[in-house]
Amino acid sequence: MIKLKIFVDMDKEEEYLRSMAKKGYMLKSYNSLGFYTFEPGKPQELPYKIDYRVFKNKRDFQQYRQLFQDSGWIHVCGSTYSGGQYFLPSNNNKYSAEIFSDIESKAARFKRLSNQSIFAFTITICYLTAFFSMNGFNFGKLGYLTPGLWKKSGNAFWFALLFETPFVIFRFLPLILMLTLTVIYAYWSFKARDLYNKKKLAG
Repeated sequence: MIKLKIFVDMDKEEEYLRSMAKKGYMLKSYNSLGFYTFEPGKPQELPYKIDYRVFKNKRDFQQYRQLFQDSGWIHVCGSTYSGGQYFLPSNNNKYSAEIFSDIESKAARFKRLSNQSIFAFTITICYLTAFFSMNGFNFGKLGYLTPGLWKKSGNAFWFALLFETPFVIFRFLPLILMLTLTVIYAYWSFKARDLYNKKKLAG
């Protein structure tokens, strides 16, 4: 079963995964677009724990996984660059309460998410700047380019309009996507930073 959910607060995300496990759906995989893949099983209480880390290389990622494994945690899903890292206690762990040693280290995952979102926001801004620069900041170059299109009438107009519309959509899609991502990353950055401050103070 696949579910689409977007979380910034990882504590609420953990609660969501536990509620799914109680219904008999165990987390199998997750991607950064917000799609969770669950596999059916026996309803049970599973204390999922989530960290947020992006690694420079696969070796660092493997060392990170090994560290948690040695501490009694099973890495359920997450990759070198995915950010979200999902864990469950091993049988020998007997449901240890927490993967973090203190409040500061637990809150720091929100700071890492905020920093990563700022980086992604910067990338999208650079793309948009380059995109507009290449087009001379002229939106007309993205629109309908058929000469005399708006002077046509009748069947000739509708044929030309319908023929070119898919190309117009194709030209605007990257812009719309990047504008959307820019807003999302900006929101995640501010929201995650706010959560970091709140979680730290709450401790």
